[in-house]
Amino acid sequence: MSTNASLATIERVDDLYYKTVLDFESGSHFEVGQAYAQEILSIMPTYGATIDNFLLLSVESAPDHKDLSALVAEAKNLVADMPQAYQDELRGMTTVFNSPVDKLGDGILSSDELLLFEVVHDVIDPGSCSATAVFGQASATGSTIVGRNLDWYDMPGISELHNIQLYRNGDAAYDIVSIGILGQIFPLSVFSENHLSGAVLDSDMQSGYYTTVGADSYIADLRYAFEHADTLDSVGYYLATRQNTHSYIAFLADENSAAVLENDIEHPEAKGLRYDDSILRDGSTWAFPDTLVAVNSFMLPGTTDNFPGAASNEKRYESYTTLIASKLESSGTLGLQDVQDIISYTGTDGIAKSSGAIYRSIDDYPTYQSYALDMGSLELVACFGPTSGNPPYPQYVQVFASNPFPS
Repeated sequence: MSTNASLATIERVDDLYYKTVLDFESGSHFEVGQAYAQEILSIMPTYGATIDNFLLLSVESAPDHKDLSALVAEAKNLVADMPQAYQDELRGMTTVFNSPVDKLGDGILSSDELLLFEVVHDVIDPGSCSATAVFGQASATGSTIVGRNLDWYDMPGISELHNIQLYRNGDAAYDIVSIGILGQIFPLSVFSENHLSGAVLDSDMQSGYYTTVGADSYIADLRYAFEHADTLDSVGYYLATRQNTHSYIAFLADENSAAVLENDIEHPEAKGLRYDDSILRDGSTWAFPDTLVAVNSFMLPGTTDNFPGAASNEKRYESYTTLIASKLESSGTLGLQDVQDIISYTGTDGIAKSSGAIYRSIDDYPTYQSYALDMGSLELVACFGPTSGNPPYPQYVQVFASNPFPS
């Protein structure tokens, strides 16, 4: 098997993360998917064993403990409703990860297991996470600055797979950058050449998972929205009108504002975008104009009330409130470093439910990735975790000094 290696290039940066470029201008989606899988195996022959073990541990820790055949069937349902281009990419990847034997723990990534990995967040209990943004008169740069923490399972080998991925789409779609895991084609965190960004957060489901029959993958939806939409509102509308397998939160931003999509499919009449001046469930509004915060809870009236009693949410929300108030009182505005200071707050022990840690230790639900992004310049700094220590001391590196998209 051979293909054009230049369709997918992968570079290791400072032994911290990968930078990947997927070139859809020069090849079909099938060819790029195939080239991507081949390049992964050429630089990391143990990749299949790592993902196989990740899936095994994910299934074992999932609350409903479905068997592999059921999960694969659900993954195939979701893939069947994806845009043809995405199906072609996956088909290209499965020509490389092509074992016909589905058995978790055997150290081999089968074609079916690869499909499950690509939509694992749709069918197995997703992560935690939180986010914040400053904009307008609260921003020191005049542009929106986003801070986002992805809190996820600490599983062997996954911390070696941090990946910054540029999708060069040419005239077919807008170029995007994803911040995620090597080998995944659907982002949990993303920003586009239109200076739009998005990140998904879990919000505790009261009714479990909905059927995958006729449903859409919410992370595939996220990619599609940012590849085709040019405003924050159009991204939010697209995501809110899809049929997904569970409720979730999407933290959205453009150069001038931010919003939280509270996509509560258990209460569809109440879901929608939450802004800095939105009326909240208790009748109040957020205290700090031109700033916004999201933890793993809905806040809009009529949505699932999953905030009270969840200590990790209550205490992180309190930490965000206190830190933003202190920064605003001190200098009146917040810059990129200030947002980084907030999302790197580790409390006294790195534990969210005890000390309100925003950046969480390996003894909690650890922070896997943390980043601050200026939506004007698209400067990006990130910490690739998990980070050891109680509390941990996260270290951030500059990923992009300026706009990474070709002019």
